[in-house]
Amino acid sequence: MANESPEPVPAAQNNGVDFALASPHLDEIEDICNRFVTPHRLTSASRTQKADSKLGVHGVKDLGVFTVAYGAQLTAQIYPTPMDDRLAFMIAESGAGHAKFDGQEYAFTATQAAVIPSGPELFMHYQENCETLSLLLSRNRLTEQCEKLLGHELERPLAFDKLLSLDSAAGQSLRRLGSYAAAELSDPLSMTRQLPAVAQQLEQMMLTSFLLGQTHTYSEALLRPQSAAAPFYVKRAEAFIEAHFAEPLSLAAIAAHAGVSARSLQNGFQSFRGMTPMAFLRSLR
Repeated sequence: MANESPEPVPAAQNNGVDFALASPHLDEIEDICNRFVTPHRLTSASRTQKADSKLGVHGVKDLGVFTVAYGAQLTAQIYPTPMDDRLAFMIAESGAGHAKFDGQEYAFTATQAAVIPSGPELFMHYQENCETLSLLLSRNRLTEQCEKLLGHELERPLAFDKLLSLDSAAGQSLRRLGSYAAAELSDPLSMTRQLPAVAQQLEQMMLTSFLLGQTHTYSEALLRPQSAAAPFYVKRAEAFIEAHFAEPLSLAAIAAHAGVSARSLQNGFQSFRGMTPMAFLRSLR
């Protein structure tokens, strides 16, 4: 007899799902996953459809965790989901398995995590003793957070490497954060579940840590030392010079438009642009 928790609270109330289930019947696990996780089909390596299976799905807004232990050697065929925004950072808490998509295989083990995108058809192969924890992130939110960290819009899509060593400093950090997120999101009395502001802070921490810890399209730019932002009057002066470079301009006129003294403008350009305002004007001409 299955031991199922109450039905998940509708998304309109908690912006996500929250449930745990233990069942000896793989077809019941498959049905629950189809309803609340993603359309897929389970195929056991043995003839029996019974196993010591358990799963949990917990989430708030664009951050979630999915834990599963099928208790059987099997393959999960996950059907294509063209409109899905999720990305899974997948860790094997015990045992091992591998994911196959786009003609490539990616193993998830005790020492290696796999980054699984939603969208393409997936074949997930699990050992009998495999227990996994997947951190579910929004690719749109990752893009927004990357743009905030860089200070500009991304010129091309954000794409992540598919593997990460859990023995690395970044891997160990993300593993600890994943366990912490799972504990917070699965506890109905946690501050993360009770206070939206705390949930938002947890999401920000997970997004930033993942962007800085997992290699992707903009890793080099994110990790490159950033120079201090130029003050507003330097940017205002630059815009004024660019708009009127063909006209006769004086330092006093540029400074007046920027709203500072000529001396302050000179110092600002030297500090943040390595040249004087008039040198900037000459370079444009």
